[in-house]
Amino acid sequence: MFKQTLIAIALASSLSTAYANVDFDLNDLVPATNVDQAQSINTDNVKEVDDLIISADPKAAVLVAHQSLIEDDGDGVKMIAVSSGVGILSSGSASYETYENRNATLLSKRGAYLKAFQIAKKQLVENMEGMSNMCGTAINETMDIIDTGTDSVANTVSLTSDNCAESVKGALVGYVTFDVFDDPSENLVRVTLISTPKTREQTKRSVGALTQTTEPNVIFKQIVSDLQAGVLPPVGAKVITNAETGESYVLGFGSSIIRDNKNKSVARKLLSTAKSQAQAKARNSLISVMQGEQVYWEGGFTENQLEKNEQFEYEPESINPAETKALGEDKHTFLNNMKTADSYKSFAAGKVPPGVSVKTFTSTDGAWSLAVAVYAPSLEAAAQKASSENKQRIKEGQADRNRKLNSTGGLTETDSSQGPSGKVSNINEL
Repeated sequence: MFKQTLIAIALASSLSTAYANVDFDLNDLVPATNVDQAQSINTDNVKEVDDLIISADPKAAVLVAHQSLIEDDGDGVKMIAVSSGVGILSSGSASYETYENRNATLLSKRGAYLKAFQIAKKQLVENMEGMSNMCGTAINETMDIIDTGTDSVANTVSLTSDNCAESVKGALVGYVTFDVFDDPSENLVRVTLISTPKTREQTKRSVGALTQTTEPNVIFKQIVSDLQAGVLPPVGAKVITNAETGESYVLGFGSSIIRDNKNKSVARKLLSTAKSQAQAKARNSLISVMQGEQVYWEGGFTENQLEKNEQFEYEPESINPAETKALGEDKHTFLNNMKTADSYKSFAAGKVPPGVSVKTFTSTDGAWSLAVAVYAPSLEAAAQKASSENKQRIKEGQADRNRKLNSTGGLTETDSSQGPSGKVSNINEL
């Protein structure tokens, strides 16, 4: 109770009346990776209370949270107090390798983006749903002592086994991609996601609640302008809002590397395949963000350790204490073996809403095929109207062609033409 009260007091003191009714707009936020813009934001009044970043200015709060995650090796979660409630910033990172084969380098980099994306999603679910944890430890110690009239020797053995297993499981919806970053000098990529009450609300299908529609041409002009001004990420989703109509559009992103091949015909087929892959992933990103996806993670470690101190040795194939050999010096042995495992899985399935349009772009270096699937309530409403009109027209056409079957009459005395008649086989061939 005291902790909640402390947070409430901090929120009240930090979020001034001037910001009380300001919408949390992702387009205004600045990632810490954008050094030039980040330097222009004043973060002096940002506070952190029980791991909650609080500031009257959402830009400053998100910037401090993002910078903090980067400094903590890029992985983790930060809670941010924003005007629509408490937001969650989750950042995941992964490494890639470079190879002589260009295709292999690009595939390794794309794999790193996917891994960083999965880590960030797992952390969001963990923050929202919690985590299952199970650990066990076992220690076994033995002593083997021999005393004679002239000697006293002992061997000691210590075996330690330590293991933990953890898992995260839950549904995730309404998150968007905040920042993606590739550091070629470190062969490292980072993906940062954000989820707030507003993003979870904006990513809902709201075609039935439309009060003012937006012209399709206006929608695509705004989307192209937004993508040109920012970054087209290889994974995740984004929400943008039309300032005039207030309509929100959800963009799902997908990507695939364009494999290089010396054969021009094969290269064209590989380009077509890359586009198809990117489009499929973009559509699935929409489903994930708007309809939800299941996220699973299992991980843990097993660690075994052996420590021995020997003062004598048994003769080969003998355990008779009388047949032992005292060692001139103690023999020390230490061995530790640790194994770790991480398994990330996510699953999203559903029907892509009507009116969704997928646009495909090629990166400036020709290495990536990037796709964006666009959902807008206005586009869905227009598609549903066209579908309804199409079904009605088909129904009318079928009605024009249909007539009742007449089972009586129709006889005539008119001569009919002769059908095929004559010898078919030659008699000599029979």
